[in-house]
Amino acid sequence: MLEALNLSHNTLNGSIPSSFQGMISLSSLDVSYNNLEGPVPHINFLEEAPIEWFMHNKKLCGTVKALPPCDLNQKGGQGKKFKSILLGIVGAAGMSIVFIMSLVAWQCKRKKYGEQSENGVGDAKVFSVWNFEGGEACRQIFETTKYFNETHCIGTGGNGSVYRAQLPTGEIFAVKKIHMMEYDELIFKREIDALTRIRHRNIVKLFGYCSAVHGKFLVYEYMDRGSLSRYLENHNIAIELDWMRRISIVKDVANALSYIHHDCFAPIVHRDITSNNILLDQEFRACISDFGIAKVLDVEASNCTKLAGTKGYLAPELAYTTRVTEKCDVYSFGVLVFELFMGHHPGDFLLSFSMAKESTTLKDLLDARIPLPKAETASEIFRVIMAAVQCLDPNPSRRPTMQHVTRMFSTAEGPSNPDHLHVDIIIPAYYQ
Repeated sequence: MLEALNLSHNTLNGSIPSSFQGMISLSSLDVSYNNLEGPVPHINFLEEAPIEWFMHNKKLCGTVKALPPCDLNQKGGQGKKFKSILLGIVGAAGMSIVFIMSLVAWQCKRKKYGEQSENGVGDAKVFSVWNFEGGEACRQIFETTKYFNETHCIGTGGNGSVYRAQLPTGEIFAVKKIHMMEYDELIFKREIDALTRIRHRNIVKLFGYCSAVHGKFLVYEYMDRGSLSRYLENHNIAIELDWMRRISIVKDVANALSYIHHDCFAPIVHRDITSNNILLDQEFRACISDFGIAKVLDVEASNCTKLAGTKGYLAPELAYTTRVTEKCDVYSFGVLVFELFMGHHPGDFLLSFSMAKESTTLKDLLDARIPLPKAETASEIFRVIMAAVQCLDPNPSRRPTMQHVTRMFSTAEGPSNPDHLHVDIIIPAYYQ
C-alpha cells in the first residue's frame, strides 16, 4: 500500500533493488543525494520521473528519460563480479576479527570499570549513545573545558550554555551544559528522548550525555560556523551567505521539519524554529538544534501544553489556544525564510503588510548587503518566498504541511519570468 518513498540524503551504496518492480502501489521514489549506481528498475511511473529524484548519485542509468541509458555490453562483467565476491569474503573475515577483538576489549574494560566502582572510583552516571566510554569520556570533557570555564563557551541559551570541547583524540564536540533547575531537568530528558529517536542529516547529532551529581550535559556534533543568526547579524560574514546558499539552507530546514512531522515513529513538533537554532557546518549545511521544548504528538490526545517558543516566531493561534500542532512549526518556518532573505528578522514588516493588505516587490525585500540575484536565481527565490507566504497564513488549516512545502521546492517550474524581482508579494491578512 506504500505510495511515496523518500530515501534521499541517506548515503546509500550499491544499486536500487529490482524488487521495487513488484511495488505496484508506488507512485513516488526519491533516491537523491546518495551513492547509488547501476540500472534503475523498470517501473512505469519512473519513466517520466523528474531528475530531482535521482540527482547527486554516482552513476544511475536506465529507462528513465532523465537518466542516460545503461550499457548492456560492459566488458569484464564476470571478472568484476568475481572480484566483488572475493572482496566480500575478505571483508567479512576482517569484520569478524575486528568484532572478536572489540568484544574482548569491551569485556576487559567492563571488568576494569567494575573494579573501579567497588573501590569508590567512577561514580559518575553516564549513558553512552555510541562511542563514549562511560566515566572516561565524562572526565575528558570536564578536563578539556576546564570544568566549563567561560573561555570555552561558544553560546548561551535559555536553559543551558554551549562549550567547545576538543578531546585528546583531536575530535571536537559541542557540549551543552544544562542549568541545574527543576524545569531544566525535564528539558534535559525531553531533548535526549527526541534526539535518540531521530536520524537525519539536517538535524544535529546527539553523541552522548552525562547525568552526574556535579553536572548534566549533552554532547553534540560540532557545527563549525555556528548559528544562522550569527551570520545574519554580522555584516562582515553575511556576504558569505550568497543567494544559492540561502536557498540551500531553506531546503535543508524544510527537509528536517518534514522528517520530524511525517517520517518519525510519531510526529514531533520542535516549537522553537528560529535562526538561533539553525546551525551551519563548514560546507554551510544547515541543521536544526535545541529540542529542549519539542513535543511528541499523540494522535489520541489533545496535545495541549504551556506556551513555549521565541517571540516573533510564534504562530498567531497560540494567542488563543494551547493546542500544539505541526502547523506551529510551519508558521515559524515561514518567518525564518523571510528573515533569511531579508537579512534580518521581519519584525513589524509582516504584521504591517498583512493588516493593510499591501504588497512589496521581491527586489525591495531582499538583503541589500549582497548583489541582486540573476534572473534564474531570482525565479527560485520567488518560488521559495511564495511558499513561505503560504506558511504564514493566519489560519493554520490553510497552511501547507512541510511535506507539501518540500514538494513545492522540488517541483520543476514552468517558463521562467525574467522580471521576478519586480513581481508583487502579498502577505495574507490576519483577520478575515
